[in-house]
Amino acid sequence: MASSELDYNLHNYINAFLGRPAADNRGELERRDRLHRYFRNIIDSNIAPAVSHDEASIVGEMQKRLVANGQDMRSALHVSRLCSLLKQQDPKYDWWPILYLLSECSASGLPSSFSAATTTSSFFAEPVGSTPVPSDAAIAGASQAFGLPSRFSQQARFAPYSATPRGVANYAAKGANSPASLSYSNSPQVVPPPSAQAAQSTLEQGALYLHRELPTYDDVAEADLLQDLIYVMQGIDGTYVHWNRLKLAYTIRPDTHLSRPTRAMVACLSELGGLTKDIQGYIGQVDERGRLFEQSFCTELKVEMSDYYKLVADIESRLFKTPRTLRPGESPLGVTLRRMFNWTIEARQKLRLMATAIAKVQEGKGGGDILSTISTLVDDGDPFIHSFAQRLLKTASAPFNEILVRWVTDGELADPYREFFIREREGRRDMFWSEKYIVASDMIPVHINREMTRKIFQIGRSLNFLRVACDDAEWVTSDGPRTQIVEGSDLSDPSHLESFVYRSSSMVNARLMSVLKEKFGLMGHIMAMRRYLLFEQGDFALALMEVLDNQSDRSGKNIMAHDLSAVLSSAVRSSNAQYENEEHVSAMLLTFGEENSKNKGWDDVSLMYSLSAPLSYVVPKIALRQYVEVSQFMIRLKRVEHKLQSIWRRQMTEARSYLRSEELQRRKTPVANGGDMGAHGSDDSMRQAMRQSAIACSEMVQFFHQVQRYISLNVIEGAWGEFLETTGPVEASDAKTGDAREIDIDKWNEAHSKYIGVIHEVVCGGGSSGGMGFQRNLSGIFDTAFQFINAVKEMYSERTLSSRRGTASSSSPSPSERVQQYRNTLAGGSASASRHASSVSAVVARFKEQVRNIMRVLSHNTASDLQFLVVTIDFNGNYTEAA
Repeated sequence: MASSELDYNLHNYINAFLGRPAADNRGELERRDRLHRYFRNIIDSNIAPAVSHDEASIVGEMQKRLVANGQDMRSALHVSRLCSLLKQQDPKYDWWPILYLLSECSASGLPSSFSAATTTSSFFAEPVGSTPVPSDAAIAGASQAFGLPSRFSQQARFAPYSATPRGVANYAAKGANSPASLSYSNSPQVVPPPSAQAAQSTLEQGALYLHRELPTYDDVAEADLLQDLIYVMQGIDGTYVHWNRLKLAYTIRPDTHLSRPTRAMVACLSELGGLTKDIQGYIGQVDERGRLFEQSFCTELKVEMSDYYKLVADIESRLFKTPRTLRPGESPLGVTLRRMFNWTIEARQKLRLMATAIAKVQEGKGGGDILSTISTLVDDGDPFIHSFAQRLLKTASAPFNEILVRWVTDGELADPYREFFIREREGRRDMFWSEKYIVASDMIPVHINREMTRKIFQIGRSLNFLRVACDDAEWVTSDGPRTQIVEGSDLSDPSHLESFVYRSSSMVNARLMSVLKEKFGLMGHIMAMRRYLLFEQGDFALALMEVLDNQSDRSGKNIMAHDLSAVLSSAVRSSNAQYENEEHVSAMLLTFGEENSKNKGWDDVSLMYSLSAPLSYVVPKIALRQYVEVSQFMIRLKRVEHKLQSIWRRQMTEARSYLRSEELQRRKTPVANGGDMGAHGSDDSMRQAMRQSAIACSEMVQFFHQVQRYISLNVIEGAWGEFLETTGPVEASDAKTGDAREIDIDKWNEAHSKYIGVIHEVVCGGGSSGGMGFQRNLSGIFDTAFQFINAVKEMYSERTLSSRRGTASSSSPSPSERVQQYRNTLAGGSASASRHASSVSAVVARFKEQVRNIMRVLSHNTASDLQFLVVTIDFNGNYTEAA
């Protein structure tokens, strides 16, 4: 048994030369084993000349040898030309061993017993892709140029049956086991001298080496092989070529012996069968799945495969048609192996391209990714590949173009297999703008850029929004983008599609913005939210604060929804908001900021604004939530300021009342010994407490007023100006310079989100504010201000109560009782005044410390307007000196 593939091939070669031996002929089997071992020894010895593997150097040596032997330069040039013709037979074949053998033969000569036909017939066998066999005259010229004997030119044609060197045949017949036993004639053996034996051994080894390097002959008739290949090219197994499931390709059966050129051409032609099998298998899979883009892609594949089958049928029809005229040496068959090979070169390229495209398509995700894959082939510099891929792309993009045209003209997405790069989200059919459609970035074809993708997406969903949400289907049908399609234009052409998309985008965006602003009053609602939710409407804010103060005695558990509604209605009727658009007023709702809060109170209320469809689809919910959070802070700020102003008014009233009551008390009550000192002590303590509370109240009012001024003027007004500049109408100067802005819903939403985002960032913190947020930093100051308000109220309430008690006593007391009563009142008033003065002082000290901390945070901010706020708060250096 052969232990390797080389041993197996050697046994096949020996059997091909000598025929298959009988199974019972033991002597013949032993003889062939010895021959096999001898050939294996030759191969393992790696016989090769110790020269450089350079064809040019060998040709140069032959030319030098011809010139040295007296030949002219024309013969030397003739050798170079013949070598060039030899290399043209197969440029990939390594010809230097053959050239070296010819050079050695021309230098030393061959014995007369050597059969030139056996070697030169193999030499002049046709390699893959070569031209027909040279004529006898050409062979004779080549033999003479290389210095070979004349019998080479007479016998250098294809041998009809076997190319086995005669020495090999004699060796096998006689069972010799050494090179000395090889004989190149049938004459009786004569033992030559040692020098002749060495020369003969060299020639024998060269003949064996030449036979091993050059192709052998076929044991299958060409007509049978061609008939077999006709089936193989259609993906059907033949007699000599079958489908190998392990290699996934058509291979030649092991018991079929073909020459190397024939085997190479059969392998190339068998590749057509493998490609056909793969392409047809993919087409069958796509027909079962039924996706539009893949079906359209397979439509062009089917057209190309139909042309390929026509070519196979034409070759089969010519197979047994004998040509009318035959040149010498030409095959009588109408189709030869080489002709079949040449006729299928273009078809092989097409099938390879289709197989490559199929492989890349299968690696992708389908849909628009198929078009991207084919587009990469269109960009190839090869004209054949470019034209073929362009046809393939045009057919494959047909369903894509249909879906695209329907999307940009009617706003309808007809994509049953979700292959388009725009998809409708499941369960979001009621979210007409922000969440209904999404863009699948992996499905965008490469010939559609990012900006064009955005415009296509914008046009389609704008048209859908106009039809479904805005009830404007009539304009979409009669005056929509279909009117922008130029007669004769093909939207499958990228250039035509781009110009149509840009024209339609401007028209659709302008129509949608016009409908939202004029028909549904989009900007009116935004201005209403600015006036009422951000408290830019001063009279409404004041009226709301007064109503809330009147309800402040009620706890959160007793506050119901109708109570909040009644508070808001009262504030609206008490201000100019009653003349506002009814739709804007009805959209406002007073509610608690945190719905899950257990301790609800009037400090937690906030204003909400409810937008109706279709504006509720356009303005995102996060923006409305930011409005609510800002309004909650503004209500608390307004309430503190309003309460402080109320306290200041009471302070002024109580101060005047206190001074009058003290003066009257002195006049009515006689002063006892030491009475003046007690009176003066009580007066000083109360005056100090009242004076300190009045100063602290003014400081707090000034602080909260500056914070409110900054938020209103610097933040809200500044952001509003930028918002109007971005979304407002184009000015005349911009129109003249061609700097016209195209505003769509996304850009408007972006500008609006930026507007409320800037306000929310400053008021509530977060984002890029660097930790600055008035809601977080002023929370402690709000608590301190409410503690101050309660302390002042308690002080004045207690003084008023004690004063009433003194008045309600006996109407006509004796002078001594009146003096004692006055002393008791002064003693109690002095203690109470001291206690309230210390309480107010502690609250004021805590307030100043908190203000200094706020100023420290603001001073580290890089914004110039925040640093200016520090200056306005501490304009007189009060907080700096206190520090």
